[in-house]
Amino acid sequence: MNHPGKTFIYTIIILIAGTAQLWAQTTFVLKSAPADLNVYLNDVLIRPVSSAGGHRTYRIAGHGVLRFSADGYKSVVYNSSELPVRNGITGIKLENENPVAVLRSEYSTGIQPKSAYFSPDGQRLFVPLLGQHGIDVFRHVSGNLEYETRLTVPNSRSAGFVEALCDERRRELWVSNMEENKVHVYDLDTLEYKTSMNAGGVYPKVIAQSPDGKYTVVSNWISCTISVFDSDTKALLRRIPVSGTPRGMAFSPDGQTLYTAIYDAGLIDVIDMTQNRVTRSIRFHTRTGAARHVIYFNDKLYVSDMYQGTVNIINPITGALLRSRFIGLNINTIALSPDGNYIFASSRGRNHPEDYTRPGPDFGAVYMLDAEDLSLVEKIWGRNQPTGLAVSPNGRFLVFTDFLDANLELYHLPVPRNISSIPFQTPQVLPPDLTGFLN
Repeated sequence: MNHPGKTFIYTIIILIAGTAQLWAQTTFVLKSAPADLNVYLNDVLIRPVSSAGGHRTYRIAGHGVLRFSADGYKSVVYNSSELPVRNGITGIKLENENPVAVLRSEYSTGIQPKSAYFSPDGQRLFVPLLGQHGIDVFRHVSGNLEYETRLTVPNSRSAGFVEALCDERRRELWVSNMEENKVHVYDLDTLEYKTSMNAGGVYPKVIAQSPDGKYTVVSNWISCTISVFDSDTKALLRRIPVSGTPRGMAFSPDGQTLYTAIYDAGLIDVIDMTQNRVTRSIRFHTRTGAARHVIYFNDKLYVSDMYQGTVNIINPITGALLRSRFIGLNINTIALSPDGNYIFASSRGRNHPEDYTRPGPDFGAVYMLDAEDLSLVEKIWGRNQPTGLAVSPNGRFLVFTDFLDANLELYHLPVPRNISSIPFQTPQVLPPDLTGFLN
């Protein structure tokens, strides 16, 4: 026999539990790629309660399953209580439904991973850290990365590691450090620290080596010079003044010419290495520009222009602009696949309106382009400021760094068309403001 008092108490408990469930709310701020993806709660489309600065705020009652979807992309699903949150923001990026480049995994790095370099055998990946002391080293094993160690400099705690060079002849890793104005050298096999040299200028950036390996050059950002080192002795031989702020560099196949991207202009300085001076400049457009990286391949120069958001193909002899394509905002690094068929370009996306070192209103991306005509093969979403970029020596893997997320992404690429052996088991928009003294 039911007691009427107990029935009343049970009813109150049920009402309280139901009301608590109704009152329970989950609020999350979403930053996504693509920015206009749809959000479903238990398969019912939900709308944001507000939207500003690239972020959408959602508020849901109770709990359930959230699905993030967009046409042409693979959906991702999370329990509403287990959303990926970083610095108060839920970051969701979707992968292409039928991708050319397939995401393998993502990995944490030190602060501000500025660049990425595979070892010549493809078995290691080096990631210099701009915001922390050292270079993160990952082992590349069976198509995955495993964190191995962090290289440091004895008696130093400086951050500011920028770019690297793998010298296969001498089995050395050279890394520039702009805070100390030095270049550090490590054993490529044992990873032991070997020596450091004064860079010969202020804020050293990119390192390149002549085809015969005799000379190694370093671009000095503030000094507007190129330092030339003897690769064997590490002696600083000379400094070559250039016409502006130098960044990326590439040698001609005979080693007699060094092409240098000038960041504060849309031009390439041409340095005659036999005369040790700039003999001419290639101005590949007349607008405001920020030439950043340069690659020499198959009698062509590939150049990224960060200000214009373009990748460009230039005739190195005549200086003629053969092709130019707007890719995205704040184009950073470019990398060529070993078979020469594809150019990859990282795009930071829009900057934060107050400070480029803070996450902007949208995620960046990496673009895979046909190297012949710069037609788009695939757009791969990244996270906050994709910056460093590298393709493995066998052409099967792509990595890029998300600079502001201390994150590294690894993708599997299709089989290269022209490599027979494996060495180891667009619309016009207004350009952004010229940004970032440390770019």
